[in-house]
Amino acid sequence: MATNTNLMDSIENPNGRVSVKLQPNTFSKDSSDKYVGRTVRNTHSVGNVIQLVANKVPQLDIGTVYSVCDALEKVITESLANGNSVNCLNLGIFYIACKGATDGTASVPNMTVKFIPSDVTKSAIEKIAVDQESYAEPEATISKITDVDTGNSDGNLSLKGSVQISGKKLLIGGDESGIWFAPAKGETESIDESGADWTKVEAKLSVNKPGTLLFPLPKTLEGGKYKIVLKTRCPSNPCHIRKKLITSYSDVVAIG
Repeated sequence: MATNTNLMDSIENPNGRVSVKLQPNTFSKDSSDKYVGRTVRNTHSVGNVIQLVANKVPQLDIGTVYSVCDALEKVITESLANGNSVNCLNLGIFYIACKGATDGTASVPNMTVKFIPSDVTKSAIEKIAVDQESYAEPEATISKITDVDTGNSDGNLSLKGSVQISGKKLLIGGDESGIWFAPAKGETESIDESGADWTKVEAKLSVNKPGTLLFPLPKTLEGGKYKIVLKTRCPSNPCHIRKKLITSYSDVVAIG
Protein backbone atom coordinates (compact mmCIF):
# COMPACT_ATOMS: atom_id res chain seq x y z
CA MET A 1 0.00 0.00 0.00
CA ALA A 2 1.37 3.38 -1.01
CA THR A 3 2.24 5.79 1.76
CA ASN A 4 0.51 9.16 1.64
CA THR A 5 3.25 11.79 1.79
CA ASN A 6 1.09 14.81 1.00
CA LEU A 7 0.72 16.82 4.19
CA MET A 8 -2.62 18.41 3.22
CA ASP A 9 -4.14 15.11 2.10
CA SER A 10 -3.05 13.36 5.29
CA ILE A 11 -4.92 15.72 7.63
CA GLU A 12 -8.49 14.67 8.35
CA ASN A 13 -11.32 17.01 9.33
CA PRO A 14 -13.19 15.21 12.13
CA ASN A 15 -16.64 16.50 13.03
CA GLY A 16 -16.63 18.37 16.33
CA ARG A 17 -18.79 20.37 18.69
CA VAL A 18 -18.59 23.91 20.03
CA SER A 19 -20.23 25.80 22.88
CA VAL A 20 -22.09 29.03 22.10
CA LYS A 21 -23.07 31.92 24.37
CA LEU A 22 -25.87 34.27 23.36
CA GLN A 23 -25.66 37.99 24.12
CA PRO A 24 -28.14 40.80 23.45
CA ASN A 25 -27.68 42.39 20.02
CA THR A 26 -27.47 46.03 21.09
CA PHE A 27 -27.02 47.27 17.51
CA SER A 28 -30.02 45.50 16.00
CA LYS A 29 -32.67 47.54 14.17
CA ASP A 30 -34.85 44.45 13.72
CA SER A 31 -36.69 43.08 16.75
CA SER A 32 -36.21 39.55 15.38
CA ASP A 33 -32.41 39.84 15.74
CA LYS A 34 -32.39 40.05 19.53
CA TYR A 35 -29.19 38.11 20.19
CA VAL A 36 -25.76 37.42 18.73
CA GLY A 37 -23.79 34.24 19.32
CA ARG A 38 -20.22 34.02 20.62
CA THR A 39 -18.36 30.73 20.37
CA VAL A 40 -16.33 29.60 23.37
CA ARG A 41 -12.77 29.21 22.11
CA ASN A 42 -10.75 26.06 22.67
CA THR A 43 -7.37 26.95 21.23
CA HIS A 44 -4.68 24.47 20.22
CA SER A 45 -1.25 25.80 21.19
CA VAL A 46 1.70 25.76 18.79
CA GLY A 47 3.00 22.70 20.61
CA ASN A 48 -0.37 20.96 20.17
CA VAL A 49 -0.39 21.68 16.43
CA ILE A 50 3.18 20.47 15.90
CA GLN A 51 2.45 17.25 17.79
CA LEU A 52 -0.75 16.65 15.80
CA VAL A 53 1.08 17.22 12.51
CA ALA A 54 3.84 14.82 13.64
CA ASN A 55 1.16 12.22 14.39
CA LYS A 56 -0.20 12.58 10.85
CA VAL A 57 3.21 12.02 9.24
CA PRO A 58 4.93 9.40 11.43
CA GLN A 59 7.75 9.03 8.88
CA LEU A 60 9.00 12.41 10.11
CA ASP A 61 10.37 12.97 13.60
CA ILE A 62 8.90 15.82 15.63
CA GLY A 63 12.12 17.82 15.38
CA THR A 64 11.81 17.89 11.60
CA VAL A 65 8.16 18.89 11.82
CA TYR A 66 9.06 21.72 14.20
CA SER A 67 11.79 22.96 11.85
CA VAL A 68 9.40 22.95 8.87
CA CYS A 69 6.70 24.82 10.84
CA ASP A 70 9.27 27.32 12.08
CA ALA A 71 10.46 27.90 8.51
CA LEU A 72 6.85 28.30 7.32
CA GLU A 73 6.26 30.98 9.96
CA LYS A 74 9.35 32.88 8.77
CA VAL A 75 8.35 32.61 5.10
CA ILE A 76 4.86 33.98 5.79
CA THR A 77 6.01 36.88 7.98
CA GLU A 78 8.90 37.79 5.65
CA SER A 79 6.58 37.72 2.63
CA LEU A 80 4.12 40.04 4.39
CA ALA A 81 7.00 42.32 5.41
CA ASN A 82 7.93 42.59 1.73
CA GLY A 83 4.39 43.75 0.87
CA ASN A 84 3.03 40.45 -0.46
CA SER A 85 -0.14 38.51 0.24
CA VAL A 86 0.39 34.87 1.16
CA ASN A 87 -1.68 31.78 0.34
CA CYS A 88 -1.15 29.63 3.44
CA LEU A 89 -1.29 25.98 2.28
CA ASN A 90 -4.66 26.58 0.59
CA LEU A 91 -6.20 27.31 4.00
CA GLY A 92 -6.64 30.96 3.12
CA ILE A 93 -4.86 34.16 2.22
CA PHE A 94 -3.07 36.54 4.58
CA TYR A 95 -3.12 40.03 3.12
CA ILE A 96 -2.13 43.57 4.06
CA ALA A 97 -4.95 46.06 4.61
CA CYS A 98 -5.36 49.66 5.72
CA LYS A 99 -6.46 50.26 9.28
CA GLY A 100 -8.43 53.33 10.24
CA ALA A 101 -8.81 56.64 8.44
CA THR A 102 -6.43 59.46 7.51
CA ASP A 103 -6.73 62.98 6.17
CA GLY A 104 -4.62 61.92 3.20
CA THR A 105 -2.42 65.01 3.26
CA ALA A 106 0.28 64.55 5.87
CA SER A 107 -0.08 60.90 6.79
CA VAL A 108 -0.98 57.46 5.48
CA PRO A 109 -3.26 54.86 7.10
CA ASN A 110 -1.81 52.36 9.54
CA MET A 111 -1.37 48.85 8.19
CA THR A 112 -2.78 45.62 9.56
CA VAL A 113 -2.95 41.96 8.47
CA LYS A 114 -6.24 40.23 7.63
CA PHE A 115 -7.14 36.69 6.62
CA ILE A 116 -9.60 35.35 4.03
CA PRO A 117 -10.43 31.68 4.69
CA SER A 118 -10.52 29.40 1.66
CA ASP A 119 -13.39 27.06 0.71
CA VAL A 120 -11.33 24.21 2.19
CA THR A 121 -11.18 25.98 5.55
CA LYS A 122 -14.86 26.93 5.48
CA SER A 123 -15.92 23.38 4.60
CA ALA A 124 -14.06 22.05 7.67
CA ILE A 125 -16.80 23.39 9.96
CA GLU A 126 -19.86 22.62 7.84
CA LYS A 127 -20.85 19.67 10.01
CA ILE A 128 -19.82 21.05 13.37
CA ALA A 129 -22.56 20.90 15.99
CA VAL A 130 -23.47 23.22 18.87
CA ASP A 131 -22.78 21.21 22.00
CA GLN A 132 -24.08 23.74 24.49
CA GLU A 133 -26.01 26.98 24.13
CA SER A 134 -26.28 29.41 26.99
CA TYR A 135 -27.39 32.99 27.50
CA ALA A 136 -25.04 35.56 28.95
CA GLU A 137 -25.86 39.14 29.88
CA PRO A 138 -22.87 41.44 29.25
CA GLU A 139 -22.68 42.43 32.90
CA ALA A 140 -19.63 43.58 34.80
CA THR A 141 -17.37 41.14 36.59
CA ILE A 142 -16.53 42.39 40.09
CA SER A 143 -13.55 40.44 41.40
CA LYS A 144 -12.55 42.54 44.40
CA ILE A 145 -13.88 45.45 46.50
CA THR A 146 -11.17 47.18 48.53
CA ASP A 147 -11.44 49.69 51.35
CA VAL A 148 -8.85 52.30 50.31
CA ASP A 149 -8.39 53.54 53.90
CA THR A 150 -7.52 50.13 55.35
CA GLY A 151 -6.38 48.24 52.26
CA ASN A 152 -8.66 45.35 53.21
CA SER A 153 -10.87 43.44 50.75
CA ASP A 154 -12.92 41.53 53.30
CA GLY A 155 -16.31 43.08 52.51
CA ASN A 156 -16.06 45.84 55.11
CA LEU A 157 -15.87 49.51 54.09
CA SER A 158 -15.07 52.54 56.22
CA LEU A 159 -17.87 55.08 56.58
CA LYS A 160 -17.02 58.26 54.62
CA GLY A 161 -13.98 56.51 53.17
CA SER A 162 -13.12 55.53 49.60
CA VAL A 163 -13.57 52.26 47.73
CA GLN A 164 -11.80 50.62 44.83
CA ILE A 165 -13.60 48.03 42.68
CA SER A 166 -11.52 45.71 40.50
CA GLY A 167 -12.78 43.43 37.73
CA LYS A 168 -13.86 43.57 34.09
CA LYS A 169 -16.33 45.70 32.07
CA LEU A 170 -16.62 48.24 34.89
CA LEU A 171 -16.35 51.49 32.90
CA ILE A 172 -19.24 53.81 33.81
CA GLY A 173 -20.64 55.98 31.00
CA GLY A 174 -23.69 56.92 28.95
CA ASP A 175 -27.14 58.23 29.84
CA GLU A 176 -28.60 57.06 33.17
CA SER A 177 -25.30 55.46 34.18
CA GLY A 178 -23.78 55.70 37.63
CA ILE A 179 -23.00 53.93 40.90
CA TRP A 180 -25.48 53.43 43.73
CA PHE A 181 -25.49 51.85 47.19
CA ALA A 182 -28.67 49.79 47.67
CA PRO A 183 -29.56 48.80 51.28
CA ALA A 184 -29.53 45.01 51.74
CA LYS A 185 -32.39 44.23 54.11
CA GLY A 186 -33.53 41.28 56.18
CA GLU A 187 -32.14 37.78 56.46
CA THR A 188 -32.15 37.40 52.69
CA GLU A 189 -30.24 40.70 52.28
CA SER A 190 -32.54 41.66 49.40
CA ILE A 191 -32.68 45.11 47.83
CA ASP A 192 -35.52 47.28 46.53
CA GLU A 193 -35.21 46.88 42.74
CA SER A 194 -37.09 50.16 42.18
CA GLY A 195 -34.12 52.08 43.56
CA ALA A 196 -36.29 54.22 45.80
CA ASP A 197 -33.91 53.94 48.76
CA TRP A 198 -30.62 53.80 46.85
CA THR A 199 -27.87 56.36 47.46
CA LYS A 200 -26.03 57.55 44.36
CA VAL A 201 -22.32 58.33 44.18
CA GLU A 202 -22.36 62.00 43.18
CA ALA A 203 -18.62 62.68 43.43
CA LYS A 204 -16.45 62.45 40.32
CA LEU A 205 -14.80 59.03 39.99
CA SER A 206 -11.06 59.24 40.69
CA VAL A 207 -10.52 56.24 38.37
CA ASN A 208 -13.04 55.10 35.78
CA LYS A 209 -11.59 52.27 33.73
CA PRO A 210 -12.91 48.88 32.52
CA GLY A 211 -10.72 47.13 35.11
CA THR A 212 -10.86 49.62 38.00
CA LEU A 213 -13.27 52.05 39.64
CA LEU A 214 -12.12 54.33 42.47
CA PHE A 215 -14.43 56.77 44.26
CA PRO A 216 -15.36 58.18 47.68
CA LEU A 217 -18.43 56.87 49.45
CA PRO A 218 -21.40 59.26 49.48
CA LYS A 219 -21.21 61.54 52.52
CA THR A 220 -24.90 60.93 53.28
CA LEU A 221 -24.45 57.16 53.43
CA GLU A 222 -25.27 55.60 56.81
CA GLY A 223 -23.74 52.48 58.32
CA GLY A 224 -25.27 49.14 57.35
CA LYS A 225 -25.27 46.46 54.69
CA TYR A 226 -25.43 47.36 51.01
CA LYS A 227 -25.05 46.05 47.49
CA ILE A 228 -23.15 48.27 45.07
CA VAL A 229 -25.12 48.78 41.85
CA LEU A 230 -23.27 49.66 38.63
CA LYS A 231 -25.17 50.99 35.61
CA THR A 232 -23.43 51.73 32.32
CA ARG A 233 -23.85 51.84 28.55
CA CYS A 234 -20.14 51.44 27.74
CA PRO A 235 -18.59 48.82 30.06
CA SER A 236 -15.43 48.27 27.98
CA ASN A 237 -14.90 51.34 25.79
CA PRO A 238 -16.16 54.94 26.17
CA CYS A 239 -16.61 55.17 22.39
CA HIS A 240 -18.98 52.19 22.23
CA ILE A 241 -22.32 53.32 23.62
CA ARG A 242 -24.89 50.53 23.98
CA LYS A 243 -28.61 51.09 23.50
CA LYS A 244 -29.38 48.98 26.55
CA LEU A 245 -28.38 50.09 30.05
CA ILE A 246 -26.36 47.30 31.66
CA THR A 247 -26.91 46.80 35.40
CA SER A 248 -24.60 44.79 37.67
CA TYR A 249 -24.73 44.09 41.40
CA SER A 250 -21.94 43.39 43.88
CA ASP A 251 -22.02 41.01 46.78
CA VAL A 252 -23.17 42.53 50.07
CA VAL A 253 -20.69 44.87 51.78
CA ALA A 254 -20.85 46.19 55.34
CA ILE A 255 -20.26 49.91 55.90
CA GLY A 256 -19.42 51.21 59.32
